[in-house]
Amino acid sequence: MAAIEPQFFAALLDGLGLAAEGDQHDRTTWPALRARIAGRVASRTRDEWVEIFAGRDACVSPVLSFAEAAAHPQARARDAFVTVDGVVQPAPSPRFARTPAAPRGTARDTAPTDLGTVVAAWRP
Repeated sequence: MAAIEPQFFAALLDGLGLAAEGDQHDRTTWPALRARIAGRVASRTRDEWVEIFAGRDACVSPVLSFAEAAAHPQARARDAFVTVDGVVQPAPSPRFARTPAAPRGTARDTAPTDLGTVVAAWRP
């Protein structure tokens, strides 16, 4: 939750089913507000809140596991994850049209495999 601007904060409170009380920027009210929001958030599961806030412009997003993030429709639509040697990982970034980045494989594909070669590379 990061509803700082008034319209997003109003949408957050609406989604939580909480009434606005006072000025959102009055720091003296923040402890009580934090407690009200925390109590309300604790009353439902993450997935229930995702459903409630779907389609609302309230600056609310779930914290996803790595596997959930890789499978998320937005990540899939943007090809945000790639699989290299059977391991799912974030895709190279940033992506530019004229200089596209691509995964280069793992270090084991290019790194020397014998200790002598590795040590020799470190010696002056």
